[in-house]
Amino acid sequence: MILLSILMRPFSWFYGMVLFFRHWAYDKGYKKRYSFKTPSICVGNLSLGGTGKTPMVELLLRHYQADKYVRTAVLSRGYGRISQGLVLGTSLSTVEDLGDEPYQIAQSFPETTLVVSASRVAGMSYLEGLGLAAPHVVVLDDALQHRAIQASFTILLTTFSQPFYRDKLLPSGRLRDLPSRAQAADVLVVTKCPSDLSNAQRKEMLTHFSSHFKKLICFSYLDYDPVWKGLEASVKASDYIGKEINLITAIAQPEPLLRYLEGMGIKYKHWRFKDHHFFTPNEIAQLEELSNVVCTQKDFTKLKDRIEGIYYIGVQHVFFEQDAIPFYKALPEVSASI
Repeated sequence: MILLSILMRPFSWFYGMVLFFRHWAYDKGYKKRYSFKTPSICVGNLSLGGTGKTPMVELLLRHYQADKYVRTAVLSRGYGRISQGLVLGTSLSTVEDLGDEPYQIAQSFPETTLVVSASRVAGMSYLEGLGLAAPHVVVLDDALQHRAIQASFTILLTTFSQPFYRDKLLPSGRLRDLPSRAQAADVLVVTKCPSDLSNAQRKEMLTHFSSHFKKLICFSYLDYDPVWKGLEASVKASDYIGKEINLITAIAQPEPLLRYLEGMGIKYKHWRFKDHHFFTPNEIAQLEELSNVVCTQKDFTKLKDRIEGIYYIGVQHVFFEQDAIPFYKALPEVSASI
């Protein structure tokens, strides 16, 4: 792997130059940027997935929907969908219409307006044109690289195990954007930290980040739901202690989930697929023969109607006590009168 990374460095340098001139064109005004009156919050990262963008989008929706009068919306590209153009999520939408992650959000937050569009500018224009149904705040899912739109506020995610300062640009590493782009964010969230994060670990990371980011840095960990949900029933995770499950994942980084199961004393056989994988009939036929089948919530959107008795393990970001107040205080205030 080290040799391959070295061999890929010339391609990474070339990719970096392309990125540099692209950002330079936007910064100098040669490429047009658009801003909108509706407050928008961009959730993004610098790497190829696995930082927890969808749980962060859901966290923001829970935060703003605490005010029942605030109308929320999510605008996403809809990665992996087979539909074309701009699509408004409805109760009749399928995972093929929206993509797995937007569909998950639509199912979990039916009161939120969800739009998928390759053009974030077109998506925002559509949302602002909804008149009395227009949202008071829009969450822009995975929009950091979409320079054509100017978000009101940007949250950058990076993981504890692979922070962007340790990574390299594609194809040598997993970075899809320049580390200097971190400066565009208003807050940096280090996700997937150990739940017993020590002060020494925190200080070490802050020292490394200091040369890349000068604003608010917060730390969070993943909290897995102790109740696993299915279409018609739920089970307790504790019921599987000492037993073996068949775990299906099609996510970028399943390692935190595996550590959670190991920590619970739950044995598993891991059926791992690539991120956003759409399961073929042959794969479904094989998976249908299994017992004690469990998956992630994202994968449940694609498997719930195809594998009987499957359950999903829900997850959410939780901020450490010293990080929660600064994070929520930094978020834009939204009024239903906007």
